[in-house]
Amino acid sequence: MKYCYNCSRITLGEPLFCNFCGRSYEVKLCPRLHPNPRAAQTCSQCGSRDLSAPQPKIPFWLKPLVSLVSVLPGLVLLAVSVLFLGAFVQVMLTDPAMQSRMMVLGLLLALLWYLYMKLPLFLRRAIHRLISKTSSDERQRHR
Repeated sequence: MKYCYNCSRITLGEPLFCNFCGRSYEVKLCPRLHPNPRAAQTCSQCGSRDLSAPQPKIPFWLKPLVSLVSVLPGLVLLAVSVLFLGAFVQVMLTDPAMQSRMMVLGLLLALLWYLYMKLPLFLRRAIHRLISKTSSDERQRHR
């Protein structure tokens, strides 16, 4: 499965091209699918000048940051859920009057889980906007 930073879509399997926008991943490919570096003007094996357009290059510092941002909230939410479950069981056994308050907290926790499940879509869109802005800034500097 590969994520395209050009169109913000995921293509299943190990594709050479994005199924949605047609950009290649990480390298330029000739019609015979020979891999070439991003800066290549002609294919190093067959000499073809018809090379694919690779997806935008993301900054080096962004990859670990995206990984951390996507994993850290899940771990925190998991820890809070385990603590809530322990507290809920204790309240059920000791103080029945607090059950309604714990149910409200449980619903809030469920809402947080729902928002966390929607987080990857938000991150994909934010990354796409960041990359689009960066690549348009670079194009303006080269003019």
